[in-house]
Amino acid sequence: MAKAKEKKKDKRQNRETNQAVVRQSMIRRLPRRLGARGQMALPAAPSLLEHYYELLTEAFGALGRVFNEQETAHLRKVLGEKLEEAFRKSPYSRVIVSYETDEPPATSLSWRMLVNVSTVASEYEGWVKSREPPYFGVHADAKILDCARSLGAPKDVPVLDIGAGTGRNTLPLAREGFPTDAVELAPALASILRAEVEKEKLPVRVIEGDALSGTLETAKQHYRLVCLAEVIASHIRTVDHVRALCEAAAEALTVGGLFVFNAFLAKEGYRPDAMARELSQVFWSNVFTKIDIENAMRGLPFEPVSDESTHDFEHEHQPAEDWPPTGWFVNWAKGLDVYDLPLGRAPVELRWLVYRRVG
Repeated sequence: MAKAKEKKKDKRQNRETNQAVVRQSMIRRLPRRLGARGQMALPAAPSLLEHYYELLTEAFGALGRVFNEQETAHLRKVLGEKLEEAFRKSPYSRVIVSYETDEPPATSLSWRMLVNVSTVASEYEGWVKSREPPYFGVHADAKILDCARSLGAPKDVPVLDIGAGTGRNTLPLAREGFPTDAVELAPALASILRAEVEKEKLPVRVIEGDALSGTLETAKQHYRLVCLAEVIASHIRTVDHVRALCEAAAEALTVGGLFVFNAFLAKEGYRPDAMARELSQVFWSNVFTKIDIENAMRGLPFEPVSDESTHDFEHEHQPAEDWPPTGWFVNWAKGLDVYDLPLGRAPVELRWLVYRRVG
């Protein structure tokens, strides 16, 4: 009898009574009854594969869903493939990850991934639907007007404005008498520009299409000024594409004409890696180096004229009462859309680059 009582006492002593331990043991059982579904939209940056993988596994783990080695390998593989596909199609694409816990008492989770492609045209269509104009500011770029005026009487200075948008530079140039052809890729913006041209009866030809296509009907050796404001900076992805635009400008310009564009350039001592290149495209701040631009211009009939901070030049020459041109311009031009650093500390900056067409 004594031994039986001692045995029961031992069993009672082996039972867990520590409240903290007991509470955790119950919480570990919750996944059997816990249900959840959700979705993540991941910007298309293949270099962030490991970061996104950790983000997903932490989120799934918080629901009590822990993957085994085979499951994690499959998740990483599919995620990597989708990120590559999305970025290849457009830097504005996203990988959509949808997930849902399986029916209780299972503690598993089902997920699927798809690529949601967004193009330049569709992005600007969204701007027109969701934002109040003016989308890019009230005034023309001071650098563009300054270059156009430096070339002579307006009637003798035909201009090709590539990536004209809604006409922030095209319309003021035409009002001053510069014969202007405007190229715009996004139908939503081209439609607004076309309506303004018709409304004011301005001598502007609006050409809707992609300047990189090689099929646009623009005159050869005709223009005195070719300008791309915030185009290479926002939407041109590779040095080869920059080169193609430089070649097109060389073909379009007369000898002595000016080629003006702005681009985000890495500052001395900074070499942007793959993640910086990809995220700069995601944030409409495409980063290049001075060597990139030199390679794009190599062998073409251009000589450099000037290299200036876009922010500083525009701040100095734009009307003080209308500065900044938009609520986003200063941080964007200073590189802060990509780099979460104090003003003036980002390793890139938007620069105005001007070249003269030589014989």
